[in-house]
Amino acid sequence: MAIIALCFVLNMVDGMDVLVVTYISPALQTLWAVSPAQLSIVFSAGLAGMALGGLGLAPLADRFGRKRMIVVALTLMAGAMYASSHARSVTELALIRVVVGTGIGTVLACIAAIAARIAPVRHRNFAVGVLQAGYPIGAMITGFVAVWALPLVGWRSVLVGTAVVSAVFVPVVWLVMPETASARPGQPAPRLRDAVGGTRRTASLLLWAATIGGFMALYFVTSWITRLAIEAGLPEQRAIVASAIYNFGAFVGTVASSLAATRFDVRRLCAGLLFLTAGVFLWFGGVAMPLSGVLITAFVMGVTLQGGYNLVYPIAALAYPDDVRATGIGWAFGIGRIGAFTGPLLGGWALSQHWPLISVFALFCLPLAIAGTAALKIRPEGLPLPATP
Repeated sequence: MAIIALCFVLNMVDGMDVLVVTYISPALQTLWAVSPAQLSIVFSAGLAGMALGGLGLAPLADRFGRKRMIVVALTLMAGAMYASSHARSVTELALIRVVVGTGIGTVLACIAAIAARIAPVRHRNFAVGVLQAGYPIGAMITGFVAVWALPLVGWRSVLVGTAVVSAVFVPVVWLVMPETASARPGQPAPRLRDAVGGTRRTASLLLWAATIGGFMALYFVTSWITRLAIEAGLPEQRAIVASAIYNFGAFVGTVASSLAATRFDVRRLCAGLLFLTAGVFLWFGGVAMPLSGVLITAFVMGVTLQGGYNLVYPIAALAYPDDVRATGIGWAFGIGRIGAFTGPLLGGWALSQHWPLISVFALFCLPLAIAGTAALKIRPEGLPLPATP
């Protein structure tokens, strides 16, 4: 339980480092006089870095140990977050965000592999899934802090604060986290075809389809939720609150769906919530609502979208044995960053073209449908899925 709690907090740090750019984006647009489409490269650069972490660094955890790779990743995140506070242009900030993202992608894969390794079999879906609830909690706390801090100290100091938080956890992980991986010093890392080929090829391809489609919708929302709330009629400060409320919904949805995954078929839960999210998208984009309606809908969107998509993590953990689990998960969510990279770009382009809000949201219903269908068809190799009562 203590290890799972530490992994949960590490995911909070990931959420903080990813979403802080969303909260400071209105200030950056004003300061640097850039459009949403121009600024979207900053969001996508971080997501490209996550792909590098998942595809490049995370597989090394199966050779050198997951604890060591988490320490390396946190160090990268802390240094790059501090450097980002000195950025003077969109290009500089985007390049630094690649490094931040590399660390985040590595941590995400490693903590999922650790949770799957240490959790009892009957609690594995919950242990892997509930970790993802830390991500929106970190983002939510950062949103409330940003509302207070931005007018007082400015966006650069907000970024310095996130760097300090990341740095604090480097010694904590080194001193507290046990080495749970089957590290094999001196031995070659597992070959990619051993992890995702052979009998696991079909499940891997379906996982990749699920992560690409899900990430496309998820990172469109998380990158632009503040701007989307403004487009829905809220002033900037209340739009930041709507973003924080969305992330609270993501926390509630992730915990609830992870609990449900201990009793029900995790694939059906994942698919059902993602299909439901498409309806919530169309409601948010097409129905004029007062402040309370926008906030409630943002909360529900968080519940269904992240509550559903975060179930892909336990599905992925079931698909791979422990000796190649970090590699399999890292590649699944590294490949998925194709969607995470293109989602904010596509959303930023649509907003810059002044599309009606319902059209912007409708654009992302197809990726949701693809993700839900792919998740439903995955047949995990390692363990039987919980029977549906």
